[in-house]
Amino acid sequence: MQFGQQQPTGRLISLTPLIDVVFILLVFFMLASSFLDWRSIDLSVSSGAGAATSAQQAIVINLQADGSVALGSKPVAMQTLGSVVAEKLKGNPGHRVVISSEPGVQLQRAVDTLDLVRRIGATNVSLSRKR
Repeated sequence: MQFGQQQPTGRLISLTPLIDVVFILLVFFMLASSFLDWRSIDLSVSSGAGAATSAQQAIVINLQADGSVALGSKPVAMQTLGSVVAEKLKGNPGHRVVISSEPGVQLQRAVDTLDLVRRIGATNVSLSRKR
């Protein structure tokens, strides 16, 4: 019987497969990512006392939490809002339009209204929120 030193039976782990997997994941996420510019919305922020006087002269679209829409204090159907605002903007696309929403209105609804007003041709549009 010989009791000598035995060679260790464990193998050396190679890092090459790990590096390959990390490289494949890197390539996958680079190809799956989108590097497009997001579309931005230009908004003007009103301030102070001048906003109260100009809001009286502006076309005010009120978005309400129950889903209804009013132009000033007059209720309007969402389907006819575009034509009513277009009629008011006729000849003066620089007239100020204020989209005012009360708490509880979804942001997407406000953005859809903003897009509608921009498609009509309004150039001076701002968002407001009732408190």
